[in-house]
Amino acid sequence: MIASATPAGYRSALGALLADPGVDAVVSIFIPPLGVDQEAVAGAMAAAALEHPDTPVLAVLMGRNGLPQGKAELHDAGIPAYLFPESAARALAAMCRQREWLERPVDVAETLPVDRSRAARIIGHARSERRTKLSEAEALGLLDAYGIATAPAESASSADEAALAATRVGLPVVMKIVSPDITHKTDVGGVRLGLETPEAVREAFTAMIDEVRRRMPDACIDGVLVQRMVKGGRETIAGATRDRLFGPLVMFGLGGVLVEALRDVVFRLTPLGPRDAAEMVAGIRGASILAGIRGEPPADRAALADAVRRAAQLAVDFPEIEEMDINPLLAFEHGVMAVDARFRIAESRT
Repeated sequence: MIASATPAGYRSALGALLADPGVDAVVSIFIPPLGVDQEAVAGAMAAAALEHPDTPVLAVLMGRNGLPQGKAELHDAGIPAYLFPESAARALAAMCRQREWLERPVDVAETLPVDRSRAARIIGHARSERRTKLSEAEALGLLDAYGIATAPAESASSADEAALAATRVGLPVVMKIVSPDITHKTDVGGVRLGLETPEAVREAFTAMIDEVRRRMPDACIDGVLVQRMVKGGRETIAGATRDRLFGPLVMFGLGGVLVEALRDVVFRLTPLGPRDAAEMVAGIRGASILAGIRGEPPADRAALADAVRRAAQLAVDFPEIEEMDINPLLAFEHGVMAVDARFRIAESRT
């Protein structure tokens, strides 16, 4: 249309577009030239839209004074009006996303086979001791009970116990400090990697305990966790938090030490079905990393989705769990494995 288009021309053009079965929506844009009444053009848009109520119409009135002239006529016809085309495009995109969401197939959250009684014993033991944080060994046991693969690990309270534990779980190992007062172990020197012999484990035990005590002299140290070292895999994070109104919110994203910087995570409400879990895995910004880049094989996204569903079921089954972080949850070409986890549970109440 040209600058001299009249209200009748707008009504005719808009009517023709709305009558076309190949047109799904129309954004009608008007920039008023001299001698053309904006209110009359708005009325022509409204009249054409009312004749074709099944096709969405959005209007853009770019007059010098903005929207006042013609806004009432458009709104009375159910047509939203905007100052700029970009605003109308964003609104139309939001409408499209909403319709796609509403038309999604119904997802059924089936109950997965788990060892709920074992998980109940772990949580019950911590509550009986009036603890709000699970030890890492308890956290890994909880995940194992719900079918999320974990790296073999044992607790130790002395250098000799740590060396024996290393031979049982399989060398090389990782050694991590166990303390209810320490959340980020690497910040205080509480992690040792790649220990390949029992002698190396003994030496690392002594050195690590001394360093942690020097950095955090008031921390209560319960010992160490000796865990088989797992190499490779892409670091992801899964977990849940409990909202006062909505209940458990499940989270998935890229993990590791950069999770707080990248903040590449998505959330869903529970219960969580297989389609929801698959959409979470595919919905992060860094999904291409999981798909495989520069010759890397793709990560097992089906196994990731299964782990997310199991974490969601764990949060639903036990309302005592207020926070759950599985980080990192390593994703391999075949399968996943959790190597670290944190749980916060509610205080025991009478």
